[in-house]
Formats: sequence, C-alpha cells, structure tokens
Amino acid sequence: MKILVDAMGGDHSPDEIIKGCVDALSVIESDIVLIGKEDVINAKVKEFYGKENIKEVSERITIKNADTVIQNEESPTSAIKNKKDSSMVVGFNMLKSDEGDAFVSAGSTGAFMAGGLLLVGRIKGIDRPALCPILPTYDGKGFMLVDSGANTNCRSLNLIQFAQMGSIYMNKVMHVENPKVGLLNIGAEEGKGNELTKETYVKFAENKAVNFYGNIEGRDMFTGDVDVVVSDGFTGNVALKTTEGVGAMVNKILKEELKANPWRKFLAMLLMPALKTIKKRMDYSEYGGALLLGIKKPMIKCHGTANAKIVKFTLIQAENFAKNKVVETIIEEMGKEKAKA
Repeated sequence: MKILVDAMGGDHSPDEIIKGCVDALSVIESDIVLIGKEDVINAKVKEFYGKENIKEVSERITIKNADTVIQNEESPTSAIKNKKDSSMVVGFNMLKSDEGDAFVSAGSTGAFMAGGLLLVGRIKGIDRPALCPILPTYDGKGFMLVDSGANTNCRSLNLIQFAQMGSIYMNKVMHVENPKVGLLNIGAEEGKGNELTKETYVKFAENKAVNFYGNIEGRDMFTGDVDVVVSDGFTGNVALKTTEGVGAMVNKILKEELKANPWRKFLAMLLMPALKTIKKRMDYSEYGGALLLGIKKPMIKCHGTANAKIVKFTLIQAENFAKNKVVETIIEEMGKEKAKA
C-alpha cells in the first residue's frame, strides 16, 4: 500500500510534513510518496536527519517532484486547472491513476475539494462529497461530524447520504456496530429546527439503512450517545470552529490561572499527571484529519496548521481508510440504492 502526501501544503510545510511522515513509518505498513520540490525536501532532510536524501532515511519514502504550490488565497478551481505541476494536482493525478492508495494534504481546503471532484471524481450516486473530521467524546470512542464545511447549502438527500457514508466509515474503521446517527439541531424534540432539519428528520425515521438516534443539540455531541453527527456544512463548520475556539480558550485560561502565583504553580505540579490525561482525552489530533467522503479514492485533509504529530496520525488514518475498503463499500451501497430505485 502507498500513501501520497502533499509535502508543500500547510502553514508548516515541508518541515512538519517530512517529520510526520518519518515518524509514521514505525506505526504504518504503507510506503510514502512525498510530493513537492525535490531539492527543498532533500535540503530539509539533510537539516533534520544529516542525510543527503530521503532514501538514506528510509527506503519506504520516495519523492515525486512537483515544482509549484497552490496557495490558500488562490481561486480553487482556477488553481487546479492552471497549476498542473503543483504538489496537490500531481497528487490528485497519481491517486486517480492508481499510483497511490490514499492522498493526504494540509494545503488549501477549497483546492483539495475542487481537485477531488474535478480530477479524482465523485462516487456515482453520491450527490455531494462531505468533509468529515473525527472528534473526541467523553467515553473515548469519538464521533464523526458530517459535513464540516464542504456544502453550505444542503438538501435532505445530502444529509441522508452523509449519514450513510459516515456510518460505513465508523463501522469499517472504528469498528462500531450499527453506528447511531444524530441530526444536529436546536432542540432534541421532533419538530424542532428549520425546514431542512424537519424534512430530514422524517426521512431519517423512514430510512431503515441508517440507525437514527434523533435530534441532538451541539452540547450533546461529545457525550458518546451517537457515533455520527449529521449537519449541513455551514452549521457543521460553525460547530467545529466553536469547539476548537472553546478548547483553545480553556487551555489558555488554565495555563494563565495555574501560573498566577507561586502557590498555584506548586499545585499545578501536583496536578500535572491529571492535566496531561485531560489534555490527551480532549486532543482530537490523534484521530487524524478530515476525510473527504464521496470521492472515488481515499482522501484526507489535514488541518492547515498541522504539526508532525497530526501528520503522523493522519497517515495512520489514511492507511486504515484504504485498508478497510471504505470507498468500495460506499460504492457498493450506492449501487444497491440505485437498484432499489
């Protein structure tokens, strides 16, 4: 198995991308292809590891040269069409031609989604692909948020398909039997919400292919009661970014308060084991990146600020994504849906 990695995408590329890939070798079986400027990558390899090129670090990592990079401020569609020698476009084309089993990038989210649709292709029967991060829960199982920003305007059909794809992933990769699906809403009661959520609720209740739990509010996403939380991309992105903001705020306040005076610093030393455990339980980076479900090949979007640790866990996620044949199962299920129609 081979994982393709955009070495030049993200705020900390190629440094953290390279380090994350090297670190991942000890925990994955796949080979890795770093896509980007070969001379830059090898210069970084010499700086970090004292080797002349990446092959001296490991025979399992190779480089595919790509001379340009798609920047975040560029128009996604134009960049995909015009920058054919960019690290991202080269990765898409390699993935499409079966030169790799999964593709990982921390680059422009818009270009990542556009390239997935235009170059790799959408699964037949899927109306719209969705970005799907895995987030932590109180019980440690984690849940998938579908969609987290790919589709700001949705129909009930989209939300039903999001639930189906998310359920397949949680079953195949996270080994959850009959995953429970919750519809993100402003209230738990039936009949709450806007026209989209009301209509979707009725269709979920009628759909035997999905284990529908019911409506859930944003505060209940992290309880572990459901395995897949379904939303339109606008609401899902707001929920995701709010979660990230609250987590960062709590972390900042804790640091400030525990360092406020010598007595608190002493207490912080005593509490350090518990604080480290809390931090680990809340750390979503160990779940990897955001899956782009609905595309014909496994694709994962790393956070733009990804460090080596996040890259490492995203590569683990990518291997599991491909190895457990999630895409193939989605294609099979969509075929069954078409046959029923």
